[in-house]
Amino acid sequence: MFEEFYEMYESEEQEVVALINRCIGGGYNWKGKFWEMTVVTLGIMFCDTGEVSTKEEQLDWPVTDEERNGEKGWGRFRNEQICRLKIRRMKEEWAKDLVAWPWCISEVIKPHEDCPELLAILDERNKPVIIEDKVLGILQLNRDFDIFEGAVSWCGTEVILSLEVNPESKSSWSRARTAAKKLVVDMENWDKSMREFAANELTQLANDWLAQDEENSCDAKTNPITEEEFARRISMTELTVTSGGSFTAFFDCDEMFADHAVTIYGSLKKGIIGTNIEG
Repeated sequence: MFEEFYEMYESEEQEVVALINRCIGGGYNWKGKFWEMTVVTLGIMFCDTGEVSTKEEQLDWPVTDEERNGEKGWGRFRNEQICRLKIRRMKEEWAKDLVAWPWCISEVIKPHEDCPELLAILDERNKPVIIEDKVLGILQLNRDFDIFEGAVSWCGTEVILSLEVNPESKSSWSRARTAAKKLVVDMENWDKSMREFAANELTQLANDWLAQDEENSCDAKTNPITEEEFARRISMTELTVTSGGSFTAFFDCDEMFADHAVTIYGSLKKGIIGTNIEG
């Protein structure tokens, strides 16, 4: 039933040993009525030449709807698994418009394989990557989420700091650090602007929530929340900054929206552009 899928790939097979990074698929093929699962690799050794590549490769395979959540789908490979496979390259006419030129998995020869070359890649990858910054403090790379994690003092309160980066691009690390430092150095102005923006946008909604609370519904009429009170009651808990200069700030809302949080997002270039409440 997967003939349509395999027709997109060359007939020539290559035997490889692959170090799996993670499973990221799949997408539904509406025409063929099946799912296309995808894993990406940390490294591949081509068995015919012994060549080892650390370029991220995309490996696809088809499954039925029933198989998707089982051992043939999401459960087929594990993070950091090393396995021996037969793979086939996608035909050029199908891959020419794609950013990455994928392969399909035609056979799993051995689900677990010893490979010193790939183990060395894995060991190197798992070494802690730490940045010490005079403004931002100590940041450690979390490769599972492509972020540097740390904590920073924001107007007297410690908040979680996350820098979204490309783990393989140190220039993205530098850009994210630069953007975060600009926010932190000018934190008093940013903090004031964020609070005022959120208060202007969300105070009425906070009073609507208060009116729906049976225990406090009278307060919404006789003692409504003011914008000044709203701005005072929220407090930042987390700040996420991207290498492009965008940011999202998460604020505790002091139960004005039950257990939800207030998020404020924007960029260094455009300023604050929006706010929401999130569960």
